[in-house]
Amino acid sequence: MVRSLVLAALGAMLLSGCGFEPLYATSPGSAPGLRNVALGEISAPDEIHTLVSRAFSRRTSNNPAEAAYDLSVETTEQAQRLAVQIDASVTRYNYRIVGRYLLTERATGARYSGLVTSIASFNVVNSQYSTLFAEDAAREKAAAQLVEDIERDILLKLSDAKDQAGRDEK
Repeated sequence: MVRSLVLAALGAMLLSGCGFEPLYATSPGSAPGLRNVALGEISAPDEIHTLVSRAFSRRTSNNPAEAAYDLSVETTEQAQRLAVQIDASVTRYNYRIVGRYLLTERATGARYSGLVTSIASFNVVNSQYSTLFAEDAAREKAAAQLVEDIERDILLKLSDAKDQAGRDEK
């Protein structure tokens, strides 16, 4: 037990000494996230526009004038029949949101773009209210997952660009 703790502590010291920076840190304010990004236009269907913009507003800059990047997002949604019964009734749907994003660096004009897909499923039950609630929950979950995936994709691309710039300087 003591040996594993010592090895874990030693490993942590080695990682911190080599310049390792986690994309998602555990303490507040330690991970960069999208805090340096100003959210621009979100082109989305009415049903998910509010969900996507709310999820982004929790992650992006509170002061867009000082942000280093501008982000625009275009989304589409689709409900795919997943479980169809013999009588042609559907008992399960896959709810899919596809998001295209464009991140533009204000200082250099460098552009980073990507395509991200998020899927959440819901069941169709006998109660209409329960089905509507499940559909709304799936829509909200897919929107939140889409924003997380876009954030991760952007952080990876910016990290790669930073590494490439460091290699080009050497």
